[in-house]
Amino acid sequence: MRTKPFSVLHSVAEYYHHDAADFAERFDILWENQTHKTGRIKTFVDLLMGCECELKTHVTLSHLKDDAVETYRRVKKAGHSIDRLAEMAHFMEDRSHYDFLKDNLQGLSVFIRYSLDAYGTFFPFFDYDEAEVNYSRTIGNNLWVLKIRNHLASMISASNDEFTGMVSSDLEAIFDNESQIESFMKKIRN
Repeated sequence: MRTKPFSVLHSVAEYYHHDAADFAERFDILWENQTHKTGRIKTFVDLLMGCECELKTHVTLSHLKDDAVETYRRVKKAGHSIDRLAEMAHFMEDRSHYDFLKDNLQGLSVFIRYSLDAYGTFFPFFDYDEAEVNYSRTIGNNLWVLKIRNHLASMISASNDEFTGMVSSDLEAIFDNESQIESFMKKIRN
């Protein structure tokens, strides 16, 4: 069995990766249980967050040889923008997952998690045709939502090997890496 790679950026990517898996699991548990519109929207936000986190994983893994602080800051600067993160990700040679998420999720924001924002986005008071985002073609379309979930699953699967393996037995290297992570954390907080 191979030794699990470790570096500051591997650690950052792994945190994002675990977050993505957590959001995906929460989505899986709640999607069929939340049948009212705002419940569905909130559950969909978990899926959006999962996509965002896994894209951040892939962006970080795409830049393992770059400066950790600068890479992190570029990822952080992209914020919740699925489009920007999808453009920045190059971990997988096949860009179909990145492109699908970019094409299908642009314009959707995690800020729709609040009922007021959700109603303003999907259900304008007078004319649904004037909605910023068509609910029936997006969150109201189960097939569309599950396609997004499948793309997220494929991306999570593609990066899993980066975070598995035997932990190094080189204690000095492990402590050195932890020291580098501590230094990294101080730099990104300033």
